[in-house]
Amino acid sequence: MKLAVLVLVLASSGLAESRQAKPADEAACPDAVSSTGKYENYSYGFTVVIPKNVKGFWNSAMCVSRADGCTCMSDHGRIIPLSAEPYEPERHIEVYAGYAADFDDPTVQQEVDKHVDWVRERSRENSVTVVSQSNLLLGGLKARRAVVRYFDKKLNAWMIEDTVEALRRRDIEYSVYLRTREEAYKQDVSVFDSVVRSFRLRKLE
Repeated sequence: MKLAVLVLVLASSGLAESRQAKPADEAACPDAVSSTGKYENYSYGFTVVIPKNVKGFWNSAMCVSRADGCTCMSDHGRIIPLSAEPYEPERHIEVYAGYAADFDDPTVQQEVDKHVDWVRERSRENSVTVVSQSNLLLGGLKARRAVVRYFDKKLNAWMIEDTVEALRRRDIEYSVYLRTREEAYKQDVSVFDSVVRSFRLRKLE
């Protein structure tokens, strides 16, 4: 399951050379460079626009820097903090793509349910409420959106997670989700909606 951490995110894909566009600082690996504006993901075939006044950060395992360049895990997406530095890890948008390996023949609803189950693992007993679920299109793909309210045991606070899940060819999962404190949700959801609207598919390589 996805776990958003600004410095390190677990990734299940095999080791491969990063296909990221060369950063402005040629000496820096992709995991050391923030993204602004349009972000293109070559590993899983999509683009999103990172909103103004925020930045996107590497959302995969750390790269290994060598004299001849960087070796990185497949690029799974971006984490977009929504607070001022030092960033609060519990208040961010995550854009994630990976292979849907948890089910033999996955459905979008199963991916949504999996995310809700992940929320339950971190919540106080009987505190999870699925506020709403709805259908939408994510980059032309049939998608499902769920808003979940819960009490986070570690943070000792009421939280909202707003997630959009989609599948491509039934083997690639796209997940765009917002995790934030309940009192910040109305402010943060507008930024989240702009990321969801900007999502586009590109050719898989």
